[in-house]
Amino acid sequence: MIEVRVPRLNSNDTHYIVVEWVAEEGSRVAEGDPLVVVETSKATEEIAAEGEGVVRRLLPEGAEIEPGQTVAHLLPGSEPLAGLEDPRRDVAPGHRPQDDGVVITEPARALMASAGVSEERVRALGVRLVRRADIERLAARPETQEPPAPPYPQHERVTLGRAQRRTAELVAESHRTVPAAFTALTVEVDAALAMARTATRSYRTLVGLPELLVRAAGLLRDRFPLFFAEAEPDGVVRLAPAAHVGVTFDTGKGLAVPVVRDAGTRSLAEVSKDLMDFRRASMGDGFRERDLRDPSTVVTLHTDPGVAFAVPVVFPGHTSALSLPAVRTELELDGEGAPVARQVVNLGVAYDHRVLNGRDAVAFLVAARELLRSPEQLA
Repeated sequence: MIEVRVPRLNSNDTHYIVVEWVAEEGSRVAEGDPLVVVETSKATEEIAAEGEGVVRRLLPEGAEIEPGQTVAHLLPGSEPLAGLEDPRRDVAPGHRPQDDGVVITEPARALMASAGVSEERVRALGVRLVRRADIERLAARPETQEPPAPPYPQHERVTLGRAQRRTAELVAESHRTVPAAFTALTVEVDAALAMARTATRSYRTLVGLPELLVRAAGLLRDRFPLFFAEAEPDGVVRLAPAAHVGVTFDTGKGLAVPVVRDAGTRSLAEVSKDLMDFRRASMGDGFRERDLRDPSTVVTLHTDPGVAFAVPVVFPGHTSALSLPAVRTELELDGEGAPVARQVVNLGVAYDHRVLNGRDAVAFLVAARELLRSPEQLA
């Protein structure tokens, strides 16, 4: 017998939701065949069979599970199957199907709200598990589409989405456990912006300051390993094996932090392609769990016009987080006393003060500034 256990898909989550069984109860599957889809706070992930056998499901759709929990057994074909005692056991109260047995996934509910699709229309579909794709089909029918609902009902309590609730937990945990400090440095970015425009034409993908900063952070990992680390008890620090740089994305569906892997060893063209793929995912069907795994530091983007400073949260398990606010224009005097315009940003870093000090933060930011001043080093 093979036990099908759910791996830890997202280092920030302690619980997932079983949203869809792909393999039928009693069916025979081969190694690599999809078995079940689980939902984390950021994405959905398909769990595949690690061997062959006959499927016995242990949990129903809608059940809340923990990383490492067994969700199914794969039995030899000769063994009889025992039915489930209760098809709704272990279903978390917040995700329990209503009396009609319909389960609506969190991504589907989020799209229902933004697209103005009512729950009555959804339940009229006659399916047991409603996914985002079902809502997209309903929203594409202009002859029956209802006017969009207001974002929040008047004079009523609003229940935040699962992704936002998980963000709240992370922020609270960070403030409880990480004694963070923050330092910012003004960085001239005229040369970086010019190089980014050239690279955009050359690579045929968008290159801007986020791409350049992710690449710069990756190159700094060997010189500043404590910025890519995890603090452990008794003054021990575990260094990250590589510069896996997370980047914040929030397009109204909740905060997500997809990860550019090995940013120190990959080219700017490869980094820019990753970020372009992440932009598409953030506006489309969402991220895969492998996109979100194991960042060793994070670049937080606050590039809306007028944002001058942003103090990021140092995620539990990290020692640093970089912040990139909006570019602004400054005037300075040249050698002859004439005003000259330059483009600048207030590049910031929040850091775990148990591991790093202000001198370390300044040295890190100065090194990042020099890379952005000479952006040919980032290609």
